Amino acid sequence: MKVVLKIIEREYDISHEIEIDGLEDRRIHSLCDCPEDAIIGRDLVDGHDIVGYMEMAYEAGKKGEELGIEIIDVKE
Repeated sequence: MKVVLKIIEREYDISHEIEIDGLEDRRIHSLCDCPEDAIIGRDLVDGHDIVGYMEMAYEAGKKGEELGIEIIDVKE
């Protein structure tokens, strides 16, 4: 399982993009542009997301897959 965390740093903001095995999976960003009703599961990572990642990692480990993590810093 290869996980890439891309940290995108802008003059006014920072966001994170997570890619798992070549597929973009999640974008984590500030909520400064979201309406006040930003909620878990829609605008925020929720427990189902975390459990899903844990299951994915567990299954990869059972298959003997190596875990590769790459962190990329991007300044825009």
